[in-house]
Amino acid sequence: MATIAKASEHIKPCNIAQCERHNRRDEDYIKSLDPARIYVRLELTHNNEIYIAPGMEGVTLQQHYDYLKALVKEKTGRAMQEKDVEYKDKNGKTRVRKGSSPIREGVVNIKPDTKMDDLLNYVNRVHEKWGIRAIQIHMHRDEGHYENPEDKSTWKPNFHAHIIWDWIDHQTGKSFKLNAEDMSQIQDMVAETLEMERGKRKEETGVEHLERKDFILANQRKQSAELDNEIAEKRDRLNMENGNAIVSGVANLFGKGKYADIEKENKRLKEELPKQKAAMQRQYQKALDAERNHHTQQLAEKDKQIEDLLGKYKGEVFRLQQDNQEKDRIIRLKDSIINDYRERLGHYLSTLSELLRGAVKAVIDYIQSGYRSFSYRQECDVKRYMNSQPDKEKAAGTVLNASLPFLKSDEHERVKGQLSYIVQDMKEERQQTLSRGYHM
Repeated sequence: MATIAKASEHIKPCNIAQCERHNRRDEDYIKSLDPARIYVRLELTHNNEIYIAPGMEGVTLQQHYDYLKALVKEKTGRAMQEKDVEYKDKNGKTRVRKGSSPIREGVVNIKPDTKMDDLLNYVNRVHEKWGIRAIQIHMHRDEGHYENPEDKSTWKPNFHAHIIWDWIDHQTGKSFKLNAEDMSQIQDMVAETLEMERGKRKEETGVEHLERKDFILANQRKQSAELDNEIAEKRDRLNMENGNAIVSGVANLFGKGKYADIEKENKRLKEELPKQKAAMQRQYQKALDAERNHHTQQLAEKDKQIEDLLGKYKGEVFRLQQDNQEKDRIIRLKDSIINDYRERLGHYLSTLSELLRGAVKAVIDYIQSGYRSFSYRQECDVKRYMNSQPDKEKAAGTVLNASLPFLKSDEHERVKGQLSYIVQDMKEERQQTLSRGYHM
């Protein structure tokens, strides 16, 4: 028979990946569980209930986390602090500033007849009081543990709900700050709304919240101690009645009397104790083995991740080396082409007359400079050749044709236009000279 837990909500930063696998009841997750730590009876899973807040349908917790991360940056102008940071206070003492937890998970004890509407009433009260919004609720009625794994009648269900909280103020981009008094009010609110007895306050018990697996193991140790106490009490009671041992002893010879009954009970308890201790020892050892296997599996997964990252790193290094080799090859090829070009340019220019060679070099310098028109020096070198020829237009054509090996199609048109301007300019200068001579 289930023992009704007292009302409480234990809120902590949400382990997104683990939380979603647990609440979805993924097959691989269920297989990885150890019954000594947490047990899920799949034949009861259909009794579970799920609530998704409006606007969150189809949105994973990781996607919502990324959205909140961007929101914090937008509202505050600073990146969200995701990791714990150590710092020195004014007294030089090392302290830790906790990283931001924009999504938090609360585990709430519930009654067998608790309804989703009851939990919605509770989260709405929290939202009205502090502004914190619940984005998911998962009611679990299929979890628990066996007090004696070999006896199915010892099943103890663990009725509870997981509440996923959005802990960011969307107006300011800052996380909500709740002090100890606020958290105490939350516990009061849970008890009132779900109509359950409130759990004892932490300051009354001095006990920190236990994780679920630790709670089960602690509970098993407590049961073992209670059994030992029960045997001790009965032994003490037997000793107290030893005053009547003579009378009762006579009766005991005939298998009658109070002393005989106590002896029978004592014998039964002595026979039962090793069995109970052995069963609990097996269960405890199984839990330890499962925890060890769990950590071993986690280490193996980490090793595989490191190996994968190392493989990617080596692949990236190899690719960069190949890229560098290809770049070196291209640079060598370009240098070879440039050197060959210079040799052919020098040979070609050596076949031209000195004045024509100067004009062609001026054209090449003009193209390489990227300017819109000839510079004064480049124009002078071209005019010097053209002045040596009687037909200026024909001389311009000779400069253009001599420059063709070094020009692209669009560059050819630019040079042709510049040479036309020079021819026109020289004609105007000649006309002005003739006009001055006529007036004289």
